Amino acid sequence: MKRYKLLSLLTIVLVLFSSCNDFLERAPYDSIDENEYWQNENHIRIFSNGFISAYFVGYGTSGLIGGSKFGNGDTFNDDIAWRTQGEFTPIRVPETDGAWDFSYVKRANYMLEKIQTVPGLSEEALNHWTGVARLWRSMEYSDLTFLFGDVPYYDHVVGPEDYDELYKDRDSRTYVDQKIMEDFEYALANIRTDDGTMAINRYVAAAMVSRLALREGTFLKYHNIDSELGNRMIDLSRRASLIVMESGKFSISGDYGKLFTSEDLASNNEVIYYRHYVDGVLTHCTLTYNNAEAQTGANKALMESYLTSDGKPVYAVNPSFCPKTAEEFFQGRDPRMNLTFRDKYYIRGEDCSPFNYSTSGYSMHKFMNDADTASTDLKFRNANNVTDAPCLRYAEVLLNYAEACYELGNLTQADLDKSINLLRKRAGVDMPSLQTLGGQPGVNGVVYDDPHRDPDVPSLLWEIRRERRVELSFEGLRYNDLKRWKKFDYMCNATNPDIKYGAYIVYADYPKANKDEVVLENRDASEGYILCNTGTARQAPKDYNYVRPVPKEQITLYENHGYKLHQTKEWVGTGLE
Repeated sequence: MKRYKLLSLLTIVLVLFSSCNDFLERAPYDSIDENEYWQNENHIRIFSNGFISAYFVGYGTSGLIGGSKFGNGDTFNDDIAWRTQGEFTPIRVPETDGAWDFSYVKRANYMLEKIQTVPGLSEEALNHWTGVARLWRSMEYSDLTFLFGDVPYYDHVVGPEDYDELYKDRDSRTYVDQKIMEDFEYALANIRTDDGTMAINRYVAAAMVSRLALREGTFLKYHNIDSELGNRMIDLSRRASLIVMESGKFSISGDYGKLFTSEDLASNNEVIYYRHYVDGVLTHCTLTYNNAEAQTGANKALMESYLTSDGKPVYAVNPSFCPKTAEEFFQGRDPRMNLTFRDKYYIRGEDCSPFNYSTSGYSMHKFMNDADTASTDLKFRNANNVTDAPCLRYAEVLLNYAEACYELGNLTQADLDKSINLLRKRAGVDMPSLQTLGGQPGVNGVVYDDPHRDPDVPSLLWEIRRERRVELSFEGLRYNDLKRWKKFDYMCNATNPDIKYGAYIVYADYPKANKDEVVLENRDASEGYILCNTGTARQAPKDYNYVRPVPKEQITLYENHGYKLHQTKEWVGTGLE
């Protein structure tokens, strides 16, 4: 009954807000009077809950795999072996773009305005909810700036006749970033440490700031926009990470697999925030794509990025590394590889039961407990999955912290020991600790360097980024990482050919393989790497590929009202307008 009551109240709030969406142009005659609604703290809480599903999508809903960034919803990066390589999108300035949308900014500003009117609200409660609203606003602006760069900034509700505000031009990215930082700082200082089960608290806010401030700070740095501001944001990420790390409330789970296959993450101390699924109420299909569906498989580049079990890169241990069987390939590797992928190859045309084939041969099971494969329970099929989604987990905060410390130039062994090395000491992983030896990566007192390292990335930073790649694989962060590091070239097989290959196989071991589909790098050979991508190589990224253009309809809308909205500067003069 409590669930239905909550849904009813949320419906009322959404109806109320929909009548106010055009900046309160008219009285909400199709809903309760707004002054009747904003009467107590619970009203604020319910309205605030309307933001949660927008920012904590988890595994999506029902059959909408594209609505999730987990698993097969995370494919546009350098971890997947595509069949074709399309160009970076958009190719031209589009007529429309649904991402150029400030509705959640409006909602957050509306919330900030209305909580000031709630009678009897204590100063503590006012500060808390102001912090939550400012968190929502800064999270939305973080996404908008990451997509478009310069965007118009609003910190208040704009009246319907205030055209100078409604049609204001874009504010600079750095100006908006400073406003985002102000909101983040306020949220961290004022949001409650505990506001009840599944509520937004200071640690949820800190984990988000840890992610988003690092994302934007490194973008500013590596895209040569403003290194000083970038470092300030990176330091904010570091400080936000410490709020979580020093709270004593979170720890690394002893079971990596259960983070992604559990039907109840409430008691998992690694999970800072999650999306809960309930049979018949809210379900997803991410598990099914690891169970019954054919997969667009991981590529050679990702699989070879997993270290050996002694903590060294595979090519540092063996320069001619080229195992010819799955058994050899998976033997003696970072256990997270086996916890993410099945330790045999699943080849199209072969009997892959009880699973399906993978285009690269590598079959992911990160989101599927294979022990449940034989179950006839429909919750393991189609869009009926009910496993919880770990939206924010402690492991990511630790990785953010380590990276931030390195970027700020003050990474110590103590920093590695309380971050990356906690992940390596996870039960069931037990990898050797990463050491910094004279600023170089080492293990067991011996310095090493990966011969396949990007020469533009320092060796210790390369290892920090590697740890992030394998620990967070298929959790929806890799594309953003490449974008902020200005490394979209990793997604181009002309310069990174390993992304177009899958597993190394011997045809004789797979006599039923469909050789029209399972093509080897040398088509006349009897063994070799599966060639997953046979199309034209993607062109090298340009600066404009890292930021989206303003859609034409918005520029025209401004012009029709006598105002000017400037196009994204990176797109001007490209001939793609």
